[in-house]
Amino acid sequence: MTGRTSPAQLCAHNLDAILAVAALPLFALTGLPLEGWFWATVLWAVNRYIQAIVERRAVRMGALQGVGVLGASMLLRPWIGMLILFLITRDSSTLAISSVLLFLLLLTVDIATRIVTHRNIGRGVGGTA
Repeated sequence: MTGRTSPAQLCAHNLDAILAVAALPLFALTGLPLEGWFWATVLWAVNRYIQAIVERRAVRMGALQGVGVLGASMLLRPWIGMLILFLITRDSSTLAISSVLLFLLLLTVDIATRIVTHRNIGRGVGGTA
């Protein structure tokens, strides 16, 4: 197997990014606050960046410690992002609801596509990547 990624795999792995970009015209056309799109997208992008950093560090750890760090990170990052989003948007219910829904959608799609596109899915336990 080559180390190349097909365009379909790239799109599948970045479906959340595609949805984030596609949500901007939706927000604009429906009159939702663009500030909500901005904050949801920024916090989602920061979340994804931190995830990449944590994954790179977890690879260098032992198996048990690495899985623990990844699990804790996967639980904490969305909660911290939601808390920050709540604090930023608490003065406007429309802003809060639209940004929270977009943030949750992007996080959910990110997690789902990571599960579906993971390299070891379908391989036996202990298979190599």
